[in-house]
Order: sequence, then C-alpha cells, then structure tokens
Amino acid sequence: MCEQLLIGYLLGALDADEQRVLEQRLRREPELCRELERLRACLMPLDELSIHDEPPLPPPGLAARAFTYVMARVGPREGQFAAASRWRPQDLVVAAAMVMTLAMLVFPAVSHSRYQAELRACQHNLMNLGQALVHYSQAHGGYFPEVPLDGNLAAAGVYAPTLMQAGLIEPRTLLCPAQASQWKDFRVPTLDELRQAQGVALRQMHRTMGGSYGYGLGYYDGGVYYQQRNRDRSTFALMADAPSSAVQGRAPIALGNHGVRGQNVLFEDGRVKLLDTFHVAEVGDHIFQNDLGHVGPGIGPDDAVVAASDTAPTILPLKAVSEPAALPGVR
Repeated sequence: MCEQLLIGYLLGALDADEQRVLEQRLRREPELCRELERLRACLMPLDELSIHDEPPLPPPGLAARAFTYVMARVGPREGQFAAASRWRPQDLVVAAAMVMTLAMLVFPAVSHSRYQAELRACQHNLMNLGQALVHYSQAHGGYFPEVPLDGNLAAAGVYAPTLMQAGLIEPRTLLCPAQASQWKDFRVPTLDELRQAQGVALRQMHRTMGGSYGYGLGYYDGGVYYQQRNRDRSTFALMADAPSSAVQGRAPIALGNHGVRGQNVLFEDGRVKLLDTFHVAEVGDHIFQNDLGHVGPGIGPDDAVVAASDTAPTILPLKAVSEPAALPGVR
C-alpha cells in the first residue's frame, strides 16, 4: 500500500488529505524518502534519453506479470463488472502507473529496435550497390556508370537502369526498408525506355528510377566534364540516402533521413557509415554540394557530390572552372 501511495504522489493522483499525510511521513521517515526516490528514478529517466541513446529493454515477461497482477486485484467474484466496481482510487493509481511504465519501457524499445533493423537493412542495400558498382567499374576500364551532361539519360538516377541492364542488381536493392511503403509501384525503366520517353513520363522516370538513394555526379577539371573513376578511396562518398529538399539549396538546415538522425553513406572503398552531418570529417567534403556550394558536378576529382535521382549534371558558370566546359571526357 505504501508503494501505491508513493506512485500516486509522483503522478499527482492523491487527494489533498492523502498527500498531506504522506508528506508528513516523508519528513520523519528517511526510508520512505529513499523509496520515493527509487520509484521516481524508475519513472523519469526515459524522458531524458537522447535520440542516439540505447533505450533500456524491459525485463523478460514484464508485461505478462504486470497484467496478471492487475487482474488478480480484480478477482472473479460476482462477475467482471461487479469486481471492477470494487476498485479503489489507489488501485486505479497502481493500474495507471503500470500502464504508463510499460508504455515508457516497451514502446521506445520496440520503436528503437525497428529503427535499427531498418537502418541495417538500408546499409546492407548500399553495400550490395557498392559491390555492383565495383563489378561495373572492373568491366568498364575502372569507371563507374556515367551520368551524361545532356539528353534523356542526364540524371543521377541513371546508375540504376545501367546496373540493371548489366545484370548486377535487383530492383528491391534500390529501396530503403524505412521508405518501402512509399514505393508500392516502383519500377526501374530500361535505358531504351529512357531514351524514347518524353515530357511528363520522362520526368517521372528521372524522379523515381534511383529509388531511395542518391548517386555521385562527375566532376569538372580544366573545363572538361569527367565521370568518376574507381580509386578505392575511403573518404570519397559514392552514394548515400537520397538528399532531401532541405539540402538541395545553398544552406542545408536539417538532416532528412532515418528520422532526421542522418544519412547512410557508401564510400568508394565499399564502407557504409551513418553520418549525422553533411560533411566527411576526415576531409571536410560536403557530400551533397560541390566545393562552390552548388548541387552539381564536383570541382576536381576529389570533390564528391551525391545527387537525387532527377538531378542533372548542369554545366557550371564559366567562373567555376578554369575554361569553358567541353564535351565529356575520360581522365
């Protein structure tokens, strides 16, 4: 009974007389004060968890034991409704505290476990895409799939139909599990379908063909546009969760993926990591913008720019390169 009163006190559920009596006891009974603090510690800490912290898992069988205890207090006498009517205010306080405690313990843990499972599955997809890109580069002189400067194939998401045509991936690899419900009718067009499409149909293909992931654009060097070559760099972002609209401008204001925790990034050496910033710490490179702060081709071979599926590698202003842009080349 004493524990019930203490829980009721913490929840603000005692009437004035009960609260006054309990506070008098707390002033003269140190052991009761210690018990109050123990219960307060059980009920309060989850409110202060950071989104990066691991929430505590509930003890095995906690839910079953709690509900068994509650039902035992009701008892089978005189039927369900008659028994329920004999609950005292203190009993309701206990039941409410149990429900609240279970919710605080179980729901965050379940949510966190689901988040971790989706995060790992997304990282697994990126690892598979990384392997496919390596295989492609090995068969094409060390170069990754090209994103042309113009024409119907001039969109970052063209990597997907390119890898599909080479038989290196399956469509489901392109979808992050956390976004699966948004891609019910997902389909990767063929390169021939892209070449023949026009208008709205072409724009829709560009927008969706890359799935959940963004792909790296090429770069300018000496006024010439080049496709990225596989140099097995550990700090060069090759792919990532597709950037949100918040990072398409010059001043990104929020992280847009995985519950705003960050974005999974595939590096050229096949490593996948969750970054909670837009920059690669080792080199300071912004993964979604080039060194001029634009969403466009990199400025030099070490300037990685991962772009959303429908992003074209637009020609940069002349001041951004040492001389006028030329035709795509090989370097």
